[in-house]
Amino acid sequence: MSNLWNRPFLSEEDVLSLIKAHIQRKKPFSLIRIGDGENICLAQEGVWPIQTVLETTWAKNSRISNQKGVRLPNLRLRDKMIRAIRRATVVGIPRENDQEILTSQIYLRPLTEQCFLKYQLIPNAVCHTFVNRHLPEKKDFWMMLKGKKVILISKWAHPFKKFVQKNYPKFNISIIPIKFNNYDQIKLVLKKVKPLKADLVLVSAGVNALILVDKLAHTQNRVAIDFGKTPMLILKKNRRVNPWMPKRKKRK
Repeated sequence: MSNLWNRPFLSEEDVLSLIKAHIQRKKPFSLIRIGDGENICLAQEGVWPIQTVLETTWAKNSRISNQKGVRLPNLRLRDKMIRAIRRATVVGIPRENDQEILTSQIYLRPLTEQCFLKYQLIPNAVCHTFVNRHLPEKKDFWMMLKGKKVILISKWAHPFKKFVQKNYPKFNISIIPIKFNNYDQIKLVLKKVKPLKADLVLVSAGVNALILVDKLAHTQNRVAIDFGKTPMLILKKNRRVNPWMPKRKKRK
């Protein structure tokens, strides 16, 4: 398996440079990320028996009140995720013995490697899964968004738009919010996005983000990024994300 991982992880700066270049050239770009949920979805039948998958806490939660935005088993989801990984510009994956992703190691890098080997997936480039959380901690990320139109697909889209307007007023970032809750809304959301003009699409949609990002890049020629739980964590002031903020002038 080591031959699949013989290239170094891209840094956040590397990923930012790629995103900026694709925005400037108006060329499609897809950044997707693999964590425990994505690994469990990928493992359905191909790597683990369905019953083993359904015994995981993640799968059990997927069957309770839309907690994961998809209900397992779902083999169509798995197959679309495989295609998304195969076509992605950059894939975020766990590190070996990853300590930043707070879950059991059996759902992280070892399972990623099993799934990628089974489906013969060799990413074009890789970075860490939590690149989404670290990009907003950099000034260059917000400078990249300055004066841009950004579509945000997320259940947190509207409050996050207000957050950006309040905290980055001089950056003139125009956010177009589109609410998303579950797998069944994918086609509708893609239809909503299609006529909209934007420089970048940020997608916070759980495991469904892989499918949305892939479709946005390859059928709508967009720059699309799996933004994960970042909007929620920022809004809740969770210490796992510490966004860069412009310095405010002190009142005299």
